[in-house]
Amino acid sequence: MDFYDILDQVLVLLQRHQRVSYRAVQRQFQLDEDTFNDLKDELLYAHPEVRDDAGRGLVWTGAPGTAPLAAASTGTPEPAPLAYTPPYLAEKILTSRSALEGERKQVTVLFADLKDSTELIRGLDPEAAQQLLDPALHCMMDAVHRFEGTVNQVLGDGIMALFGAPIAHEDHALRACYAALAMQAAMQLYTEEVRRSRGLELRMRVGLNAGEVVVRAIGNDLHMDYSAVGETTVLAARMEQTATPGTIESREMPGVMPLPRSPRPQGPCPDTSA
Repeated sequence: MDFYDILDQVLVLLQRHQRVSYRAVQRQFQLDEDTFNDLKDELLYAHPEVRDDAGRGLVWTGAPGTAPLAAASTGTPEPAPLAYTPPYLAEKILTSRSALEGERKQVTVLFADLKDSTELIRGLDPEAAQQLLDPALHCMMDAVHRFEGTVNQVLGDGIMALFGAPIAHEDHALRACYAALAMQAAMQLYTEEVRRSRGLELRMRVGLNAGEVVVRAIGNDLHMDYSAVGETTVLAARMEQTATPGTIESREMPGVMPLPRSPRPQGPCPDTSA
């Protein structure tokens, strides 16, 4: 993610949680001191709906739903997980959530996003931006659901997904790897289509990391309140940020796995622009 991608994601976090500590922001995005200070200055100067809270963190003072969503600024609110989770997976989660809440589990965390998406949609109206980004997001989500992972967050230009929780799988790391490879293969076709039709270049990065999480609560809309044990989630996000576009970087598998050339999917990502 570039500087403004991170800025947009912090605004999304603020809109959702209303207040975020400075230490949490710095830890979540692995920011050095200079970058963190620049980010704080930009937030407080350019966004009057954000204010400093006694030097400890940031507080969102705007009306609900008025924060620009990550990178895209498409004007569409972040959908609840129930809206994009296949019914059979949603039923599994909701029927077993009482047994899942509070349980410490080994999982694989996956992050995927479009690199430089802010520049990609610059000058587009919100509807056109959504039409460009939605099929890419569906590429990511469909690959996750194909291997029974759970998309926990959609942040405008990317997703966060869990494999192994709340639906348990002993082979969660392998499923996450297969999902990452599948979404890169599908995205290659959509990238070619966008290059021909719009003259734009879509570039996706994927990062994976395995470790422990504790799911504290699961809402009726499948929003999950969870905590990562150690740095499971932070390292997964860091892997994604350092991955070369078109590749998958994983702590479990040294180096970067190149995009496989075959087998290729039969068609591009679903077109959701209609």
